[in-house]
Amino acid sequence: MIDALHIAETGLNTYSTYLDVISNNIANINTPGFKKTGVNFTDMVYKDSWVDQGISVDSLTYVPRQVGMGTSINSTFKVFSDGQMVQTGNPMDIAISGSGFIEVELPDGTLAYTRAGRLSVDKEGFLNSAEGYRLTSNIQLPPDTEAFAISNEGLVMVKLAGDDELMELGTIELARFMNPESLNAIGSNLYSRTEEAGEVVSGTPGENGTGMLIQGFQEISNVNLTQEMVNMMTAQRAFQLNSRVVQVADQMLETINNMRR
Repeated sequence: MIDALHIAETGLNTYSTYLDVISNNIANINTPGFKKTGVNFTDMVYKDSWVDQGISVDSLTYVPRQVGMGTSINSTFKVFSDGQMVQTGNPMDIAISGSGFIEVELPDGTLAYTRAGRLSVDKEGFLNSAEGYRLTSNIQLPPDTEAFAISNEGLVMVKLAGDDELMELGTIELARFMNPESLNAIGSNLYSRTEEAGEVVSGTPGENGTGMLIQGFQEISNVNLTQEMVNMMTAQRAFQLNSRVVQVADQMLETINNMRR
């Protein structure tokens, strides 16, 4: 009976964490480039429970019966399915149609990767992410830039004051991973590479399966609100049932404690 209390506790802890994951997905439903989080459930260690079968032969008197010790969340993972493309008309917005990431450099010199393509320009004219991290492509706009364009292949072209022709500045490259679900989310729509994600494969958009760039569009969150609401109700019911198991186990223990000879 004590085991039932501990097993139900694992269920309560597990579904409490699952609700946290679901709430974070719903909270970021309007975050550009956000990728929802999924969970992997797993059962916990088993132990043998011996049952008397009343057989006279000693070697066959007892047979083992395995009893599980509960559940837990083995891991969480990011779901990198494409979100819907929304036209913004802002030339600083670029959406990635495919599996690529924009590579940026953090203040400590390490590299990070993002799907949020809302660009900005720093005081030196370099293209940055929306959070202010410089793109490793090192594209610098001249001070007299009047307009600029980004092709589907990532080529950045600008029109300077007094010039009629466009000038090419360079190419925004994209990075991809063999197993992007294993990337480490570090906040601000940024991910860092892990060994499980594999090596970084960088290249021109349209090559190596990185996808294409679409200027004037934003990729919104890939969270499906209907699915998350269903997941939330399922988790809530599972939490309630585990709570009920705790109550029933407690009632049975109380009955045993109140027994009189």
